[in-house]
Amino acid sequence: MMSSQVPLEITSFCKHCSDGLSGITEDESCVELFRDELPSLLRNKPLFGEILHSLVDGGGYPDLGHSTMFDNELLLHADSSRLFSLRMFLWGPGEYTVIHDHNSWGVIGPVSGALGIFNYKREDNESRDGYARLIETEEVRCLPGETTFTLPLNRGIHKIGNPTKESMVSLSVYGKPLARGYINGFDIDNDRIYKIFAPKSKKKMLAFQALAGLK
Repeated sequence: MMSSQVPLEITSFCKHCSDGLSGITEDESCVELFRDELPSLLRNKPLFGEILHSLVDGGGYPDLGHSTMFDNELLLHADSSRLFSLRMFLWGPGEYTVIHDHNSWGVIGPVSGALGIFNYKREDNESRDGYARLIETEEVRCLPGETTFTLPLNRGIHKIGNPTKESMVSLSVYGKPLARGYINGFDIDNDRIYKIFAPKSKKKMLAFQALAGLK
């Protein structure tokens, strides 16, 4: 069984980036910083080989039990000041997320394989509850060491995943989140918008609602 200790390469990278974020407040400037810094980590395949071995062998890092929004997501580092978090995603062949927005800026790139991103623009005026009309604006494919980015709310609506026939690994850095408690998902075929809660939050919410039925 491998150690539960966070690898030095992760702690050093995150300390360096935390120092670099000091005094930066604009989303675009944060994105620029991580687009400069993240490629060096993305190219460190031996590091991620060790992390994957730890997962396979039952090591304690990263923590499989930590609550995340997506079931293929693992937290690698959370900045103590909540300036950013570093997350690893594991993708099966052809797997994609649903179309969704974000609560923060983000910088994204693959460690292996390729990463496919479809970006969307919202065209309705947001006046109808549960309704959203999207158009696809861009398709991006990143190879190992390359990055793309996302921005909060309607500026960052996308679908992301693995366009290849092999399982692969990607990294995402996300900034300090908005206090919204959910992200929006989009059903483009039916012009529908809906809320997506992290599994832990959803369970708490449903438990609270179910209490009313016990009275």
